[in-house]
Amino acid sequence: MNARHLLATAIALLAAGCLFASKQVTFHGKIETLDGGARRTVVLVEHADGRLDSMVVNGQGGFKLTVEADSQLRLRFRQDGYITKVVEVNTLHAFPKFKDEHDRDVRFTVELMPQSPSNDLAFASPVGHITFTKGSGLMKVHYDHTLVTVPTADVTAAR
Repeated sequence: MNARHLLATAIALLAAGCLFASKQVTFHGKIETLDGGARRTVVLVEHADGRLDSMVVNGQGGFKLTVEADSQLRLRFRQDGYITKVVEVNTLHAFPKFKDEHDRDVRFTVELMPQSPSNDLAFASPVGHITFTKGSGLMKVHYDHTLVTVPTADVTAAR
């Protein structure tokens, strides 16, 4: 009887471990450009702890990124001839306690805008902020597409 009890306890602990395993959010994105050249886009992932990763964009401009819940990161979309876009992501509250604990999928599209001939345009701040509301876990998105002209000295220094 003790062996059965021990086995049942071990199975219960293993099952509980699976329930409380790390929760993840998967982002499925698509990059679009006027000329259809999104496959040349570099996506840099800047983690809150300072790590920097890059992502592969497939031939149709698609990408997939899976992050742990409670992560903060910046996605930087760069391609020659286009204005760099930054999207901030915060997965805190993505999994409320009373909701289903399955992985959450988020889909979005990034449209890159052509750079001016003098390469002096930039977005004033991140163009998007993806967060989740406390309690419900619903996704919130905030956009800011304010363009600014970068002074000539800054453009030269950035090259």
